[in-house]
Amino acid sequence: MPAPEPVEFALQCEINGTPISPAHVPFGIMRKFHEDVEKLVLGSNQGSLNDVVVEVRPGSYALVLSPPESLRDSFERDMAVATEAEGAGNPDPTRLAVLQGWQRRAAFEKGITYFVRSQNPHARFPELRIDDKTVLRRAVADRWIPVELMLLGQLREAGGEKANLHVRLRDNPKPVIVAVDWIQLANEPLPFAGEKLMRVSAERNERTRQLRKLRLIEFVPYQPSFDEAAFAKMTTAGAKAWQDVPDAADWVREQRGGADA
Repeated sequence: MPAPEPVEFALQCEINGTPISPAHVPFGIMRKFHEDVEKLVLGSNQGSLNDVVVEVRPGSYALVLSPPESLRDSFERDMAVATEAEGAGNPDPTRLAVLQGWQRRAAFEKGITYFVRSQNPHARFPELRIDDKTVLRRAVADRWIPVELMLLGQLREAGGEKANLHVRLRDNPKPVIVAVDWIQLANEPLPFAGEKLMRVSAERNERTRQLRKLRLIEFVPYQPSFDEAAFAKMTTAGAKAWQDVPDAADWVREQRGGADA
């Protein structure tokens, strides 16, 4: 599998009459640029770029890195529409805020230019240039839609003046916070024993699908059980059905037309 194509993030300006470069860059400018690049790649997503390998290039001050594959599609889409006055989709607000910060600085300090250049000739955007003449898409407030959903997980703790449940879901190592009334918790037998099924209300971000303001509506009866007798009956029936087939895998391949099918 070919390595993902990297993206170059470059800052071009002069410091005391000398062009900025890896050999000549103030620490504060370097640190802020690194932070901005990380925010621009991640957008509103959780995480960091701690494990991403970075190349620092001369000629200006440039960082070259490959965005994580999970972010690449949204990153390229956002860079492609950032300078469009109108469009079907809105850029991630965190990414747009970084670009707007660069544009404000370029307008205030003449001679500063930022570049985002994809090294992939087939990328959605060949180059994004941010200078004092750049016009960016206006920020649009995210829409949060009321939803109800079911959560299955273990209750880890509840605390605070307004009780909050810390729920560890099966498919998410990070606990989610669910607001709950103390009386709801008091009426649930052994709330911290085993997994609990909960019906909750929440608000879901229309763009990112992120949830916020989770609140417990009710505990739903949930008693998973293993029927040993039914399982034994099922396996016995299966063994009987296959008792005349010496190799089940060979039989399946034969039904499909042979080993090369």
